[in-house]
Parts: sequence; C-alpha cells; structure tokens
Amino acid sequence: MKNGQMKIALTPEHGGAYTRLRLSGSVPTAIPRRTALWLARGLAFWSGWPVRCVLSVDREAACWCEWWTDLLADIPERHLELRYHVIRSENKGTVR
Repeated sequence: MKNGQMKIALTPEHGGAYTRLRLSGSVPTAIPRRTALWLARGLAFWSGWPVRCVLSVDREAACWCEWWTDLLADIPERHLELRYHVIRSENKGTVR
C-alpha cells in the first residue's frame, strides 16, 4: 500500500446483516463544502445515524482545526456529530 493511499476494510457484523466499514488514508485538506456535505449526508443516510467526526488538534494544528471547524459547521446535526480531541502538550494528556 502506498503512503496515504485510501483503504477501506469491510467486515461482517450480526451474521452479515450489517457491514463494518473502516476508511483510512489521506486527502487534501481543501475539500469543497458541497463535497463534505454530500459525503456526510450519504454516509448518514446509509448508516441511519449521523456521522461522528473527531478533529484532533494541538497548538501546531490550530489553523488546520479552525479551517475544518468552519467547513463542518455548515453540515446539519442530523448528518454530522462534531467532536474535538484536544492534545495538551504541557502534560501530554488529552481532553475529549
């Protein structure tokens, strides 16, 4: 697998009645708003639940997190639950 290449892992759940999907990889940060809304809406419809999105942030990534927060704030709660994972460098602890 190439560095950053998208990977989808599918595994059966509940005797195959459901499928667990795990997606990982890298995408450019500058995703268009319409694309983010389309993706969240589609995944929420498919699963029947809002997508839980967790943004990890520390001091160095504050601008990155601000960009994503601004983009994702326009997506309705019925499609997306936004959470933050704050990394505190002074004590190496995290806050969720």
